[in-house]
Amino acid sequence: MDQDGEKEAYASRYRWVVLAAFGLVLFTQSLLWLTFAPIETEAEAALGVGHLAVRLLALVDPLIFIAMAVGIGILADRRGFRFTVRLGLLLMVPAAVMRATAARMGFSGHALYWVLPAMQVVISAGACCCVVCIFQMPAKWFRERQRGTAAGLTSMSLLLGNAAVFPLVNLIAGLPASPSPAEALQGLGRVLDVLAVLVAVVAVLFFAVVRKEPRVPGEGGLLVPGTVRRLLRLPGFRALTLLFFFGMGFYITLMVTMEKLMSFHGFSPTFAAMAAGAMTMGGILGSATVPPISGRLGRRRPFIMLPALAATPLAVVIAFLHVAPTALGGAVLLGFILLSAQPVIFTMLGEMEEVGPGLAGTAVGILFGIGSVGQIVVPLLLELFGRTSRAGLLDYRWSMLVLGVAGLAGFIAVMRDIPETGPGAPQAGAAEAAPSLSQAE
Repeated sequence: MDQDGEKEAYASRYRWVVLAAFGLVLFTQSLLWLTFAPIETEAEAALGVGHLAVRLLALVDPLIFIAMAVGIGILADRRGFRFTVRLGLLLMVPAAVMRATAARMGFSGHALYWVLPAMQVVISAGACCCVVCIFQMPAKWFRERQRGTAAGLTSMSLLLGNAAVFPLVNLIAGLPASPSPAEALQGLGRVLDVLAVLVAVVAVLFFAVVRKEPRVPGEGGLLVPGTVRRLLRLPGFRALTLLFFFGMGFYITLMVTMEKLMSFHGFSPTFAAMAAGAMTMGGILGSATVPPISGRLGRRRPFIMLPALAATPLAVVIAFLHVAPTALGGAVLLGFILLSAQPVIFTMLGEMEEVGPGLAGTAVGILFGIGSVGQIVVPLLLELFGRTSRAGLLDYRWSMLVLGVAGLAGFIAVMRDIPETGPGAPQAGAAEAAPSLSQAE
């Protein structure tokens, strides 16, 4: 795209159409990833498998991200946002249709089950193509001061999918309290049908409305052999990667452990689901409000420091205090500050001289690859330090405290390396905090 076309893209309302189409893609991939989480018990009955087998269908996603995120990030920087997202949709649509078709072709029980993880692998590869572009789209279509807001909206789309999947899947399934295996299979089939149609419609919409993105300064000229290694040598990039590792791991750990934390204090599973949902809703609100505030102030570092410092105290409040309003309020606040840091980190990457829009895909791919490791490792560490109370209940309170203190100590160790990249920061300070690639070598 020429210079006049680039100016037109930045000034035109069309970029908001592109953002909306991409947001729908991100929302839909969350539904495909977590399809089975809201109806785990019913899926076990329909497929004739155990709890761990159904849980594996959700664990496929982070495993694929670990294996593929960096490579797909490099692909996104080489071929562009539109190409990479289209590739992701071309993977997700046939796999989603195959899931639905298998459930309608007489497959049942174990035969159907083994189709599902194979299709989840393909869906997760496609989702990785889309998610890795989560900041590349704002970097290509929006001016610098608006990129934080756009990144917040793309992050919000992911979280909206995570929040909507539970009520939406249960509504579509329409199952009674204790369904028979045949009823459970029918409900599962309805869910797979609707999601297959949804992702197909979203794909058609994206292909129809999204034109080739404008080029940005430095695009295509920064990607050289050893780029990933050199990025990881940058102290500022390493610090942001560590924060992403603990942030994603901490969030997932709280989500999957919330029922046990709440039941230890005598709260019902319904209340635990409310607390988990409240944390995600807090993240949605934070992703919508914090990046624009950061953009107006022209500062990034304070919006990273606060979540890192406050996450542990808030998690301890949720884990140790058995007061319902406090637990719900703490969950909302924790989600607000913790998840709003993600788009701010993406914006910082785009503003770092060594990364910028030209390496946004590679940088975000590294973050999601390492963050997906955190989604697996941190919950396992929680189990390692967990114990059983005298009443026979699982007690994760002290595990949460140990993990929180470890994360806080790690943040303090790298705190001085976190750069201030915002336009409101002194340029000398930003340059000092983010050494060049050649200095890092």
